[in-house]
Amino acid sequence: MIKQLIKKLVKSESLQDSLRLVYNSAKTLSPELLNEEMKFRAKGLPDGFPYPPSKLIFTIIAIPWVSEFYKSGKIIFDDMNTMFAKNKIELPEQANILDFGCGCGRIIRHFAAQNKYNLFGSDLNPELISWCDKNLTFGKFTTNNLVPPLSYRDNFFDLIYARSVFTHLGKELQLEWINEMKRILKPGGLFYFTTHGKVTIAPLSKIEQEQFNHDEIVLHNSFGEGDNKYSSYQSYKWITENLLEGFEIAGFQEGRENPHLRQDVYIFKKL
Repeated sequence: MIKQLIKKLVKSESLQDSLRLVYNSAKTLSPELLNEEMKFRAKGLPDGFPYPPSKLIFTIIAIPWVSEFYKSGKIIFDDMNTMFAKNKIELPEQANILDFGCGCGRIIRHFAAQNKYNLFGSDLNPELISWCDKNLTFGKFTTNNLVPPLSYRDNFFDLIYARSVFTHLGKELQLEWINEMKRILKPGGLFYFTTHGKVTIAPLSKIEQEQFNHDEIVLHNSFGEGDNKYSSYQSYKWITENLLEGFEIAGFQEGRENPHLRQDVYIFKKL
């Protein structure tokens, strides 16, 4: 209710973000979080890599806490590996891996800690990529545009993952990007991506929820595509009918109530 009121009263997007920062910080703060936050900022993160400034963390997860930035990335990374194991997926040594929509390295840093892959990151936001390029020396980071292509050659990657990227694109851009993923993946390569599924539709209107339940894509909010505040919602049927051409499904996991794992997860394998 408060967030909706802020949007109505404040027209400036930058001022909205500032108010969201204050509101979300106060809402999530607790003595336990503050203690952990102070420890992480004083001693550094467990992986030994630098952490981004609070402004960039907020851009990615809508709260400024270093501890939550690190822990949420680890939860997603561990869940990804659990899903790989469940579906008997093994990445080759020195696999070429792309974090598409890498932000400021929330997930890719956990791949880097294993020290056995060739890592690449790409993102629409040049400020995030600039920070990664200067601070996360284990990978090669580049800025991408809202529309394809990327700068990588054909058949290059063993794995591309896009966590919470297609969730902010409409139908046409999703179709363009799925074809670009197909271009740069090796035959047999994997595309791991997430969408807003059934677990996430509570904020939608009754009409929008009916559209989702009838397997239509639902586009929510008035911000431009690629913005974190622009959201798309799709059912399993919509995904498989619109995005699967040239791939087969290697894994699927419906979103859960864990706040970091609420999105549906698909693993496509390039034919």
